[in-house]
Amino acid sequence: MDFASGQLVSLMRSVLTDEVAVAERQNLCLEERVTSERQAEYETRLGRPAGWPDWRDAHDRYVREYVRRNRPPSVAFDGGGALRPQLEPNQQLYRVERIDSVLERYGTEAGVPLGAAAVNDWIRSRDAGHITAASDAALEGLTQFVNDGFSDGRPRFVAFAAEFPGLEKEADWPKTICERCGLAHHLTDTGVTLALFRYSVGDVLAAHSDAGLDTAVFAVPTAVDLPMSDVYFSAPASLNVGHAIGLAPREDCAHLAAELIHVPMAYRAEHWVAVATLNGIRPEGIGRLRATHLDCLRRTPGNADYGTDCID
Repeated sequence: MDFASGQLVSLMRSVLTDEVAVAERQNLCLEERVTSERQAEYETRLGRPAGWPDWRDAHDRYVREYVRRNRPPSVAFDGGGALRPQLEPNQQLYRVERIDSVLERYGTEAGVPLGAAAVNDWIRSRDAGHITAASDAALEGLTQFVNDGFSDGRPRFVAFAAEFPGLEKEADWPKTICERCGLAHHLTDTGVTLALFRYSVGDVLAAHSDAGLDTAVFAVPTAVDLPMSDVYFSAPASLNVGHAIGLAPREDCAHLAAELIHVPMAYRAEHWVAVATLNGIRPEGIGRLRATHLDCLRRTPGNADYGTDCID
């Protein structure tokens, strides 16, 4: 993004010593998909930040007010360079949600503690066709509780299930998908409870079948669709997907996982795959991982010089 405001241009050129701030600025510099209309609106909302912390605060406020809104839908789907070409309705998607607090609140309201084991029993019983009326009602109730808890308009980051063969049979699936999809915010020294959901492109399209022809349901994420993050990495405009930073990269770049965002959609009981606890600590050396990720992006066709004006 090339900014028009002299104040923003000055901050983009300023000397930053904090590695996180450097990464955040790189993401904005690398961003090639944001339309001129949306960038102008973004700059207006930023105003004249006095320094990078002020810019970060203004950026995150923009995300809260304009990206995570329910009505009208997020500006992330207004159109232009971020739109994703047509997808096949039968393509399966994975999404991970952190549900520690959801399970705690649901158990408190029900008067019975609820843990991952119980939810997995409901899921397995349903998949095997042995679910009882009581467990069916419990899973339906929990699903509604989850939907109520995640009711804001934030875009949903998803990965393609086809890129994770055998994931659902892995005992440590949270580690696999979090490392591939750059979900470093789920890596804490206390452990978190995660739910894996699987649904189709068609499910999302059906949930928004009344959207106008000028409304996008899927898009490629941009640097202005989420709060500032050193783990996010802008993708070249030539790619029709985003690519999350791999937290356990491979030299051949085979770890790269494609990601998209879509408008919010309510989960259904059949979307549950599994619940598990992830124990891990955010990896050190995010700067090194970013350098590896940039190298992998530059190996994609036509992108050998990607980011040279922003990083090299």
